[in-house]
Amino acid sequence: MESFYTIQGEGFHQGRAAYFIRLGGCDVGCICCDVKDSWDAGKHPIINTDLLVAEVKKTPAQMVVVTGGEPLMHN
Repeated sequence: MESFYTIQGEGFHQGRAAYFIRLGGCDVGCICCDVKDSWDAGKHPIINTDLLVAEVKKTPAQMVVVTGGEPLMHN
């Protein structure tokens, strides 16, 4: 769905440079979800993992956060 370089804003790693990868597709549908636009995987392009890795390497991030949609739907 989207990917970007940022600073982790919460939890144990708060304040660390991170690269976020937000996946499209979710079959859970939590009513409290703050990214409902991610639910329909068909709305988002499939991006080659090698391209994502190359984008991450362009940043100083030492940590990657994979988030949803629902990451457990993907291999």
